[in-house]
Amino acid sequence: MLNQLHLYNFPTGYSIDHHIEKSHFILKTCQRTLVLSYGQKLNFNPALRMETEHGVNAYIYLLETICGLKSKLLGENEIVGQFKEAFKSYLNQPMIEKKMIRVLEKLLKDAKDIRTQHLIGISQKTYASITKKIMLRHGLSENILILGSGALAEDLINQFKKRAKIFVSARNQERLSQLAQIHQIEIVPWNDHTQFLEHAFIANTIGCKSEVILSADFFEAWNKKHKQKAFIDLGSPSTIRTNLTVENNLYRLENIFEEGAIHQTLKMEKLNQAHEAIRFAATRREQLFVIPEFMPVTVGANFV
Repeated sequence: MLNQLHLYNFPTGYSIDHHIEKSHFILKTCQRTLVLSYGQKLNFNPALRMETEHGVNAYIYLLETICGLKSKLLGENEIVGQFKEAFKSYLNQPMIEKKMIRVLEKLLKDAKDIRTQHLIGISQKTYASITKKIMLRHGLSENILILGSGALAEDLINQFKKRAKIFVSARNQERLSQLAQIHQIEIVPWNDHTQFLEHAFIANTIGCKSEVILSADFFEAWNKKHKQKAFIDLGSPSTIRTNLTVENNLYRLENIFEEGAIHQTLKMEKLNQAHEAIRFAATRREQLFVIPEFMPVTVGANFV
């Protein structure tokens, strides 16, 4: 049954929503946008910069992605949260494909098994934990402003809530209210740059190809206002415009990757084992995969 899978891999930030139907699964990460269809090939402009995988190779690629083996921070686990959020969003769409749901469930199960058996102890530090390390290095002691309300923003909240008072700002007011209620954090009005400037320590998780959230003027004022400070931009594509660098305590994604680098040769044996286990799991799924003719679907189900 896996021979009906078709996976399309686009560069991050590329807008593909208007090309696809609601029955297709979309996973957007810092490094790529993945579109998965079941039983139907999609027609895209051949000039688009994208890669394609089909059948069991599509399953392998997705499994490697969920296990963090396609990430620049090798083995990072934030992708698991992103996948679960994308799965929940898919279940709440008006059009869902029961065969797709079955595939996504098996991907999560296989990824959990492979991480447990082969990747414990080799994961590089996550974006959130590296952000915390940098902030503390530059003297964070009182409060931090987090821009965004997605999975990465919540990872940052969990990293910092025992260390500092947290302020959050984002467009999605409903999600922002949920975060404030769950974590007891304070909300800063979206785009209130006057309040943004009051914060010496800021982490941005918002990425967008066509928008600038914070301009060079903002960063000039922010840099002059604070002596002890740090700004970390985790958005991809970046939504900030400034010539400031790490010398001014401003860190971009490439700097985060450098901070999280590990000695590859020391981890290669376990990584090879994980890749082998992924290929075995995909082959096994290909042989045993059965889609029931009638399969109950629980919208909004919890995932392990």
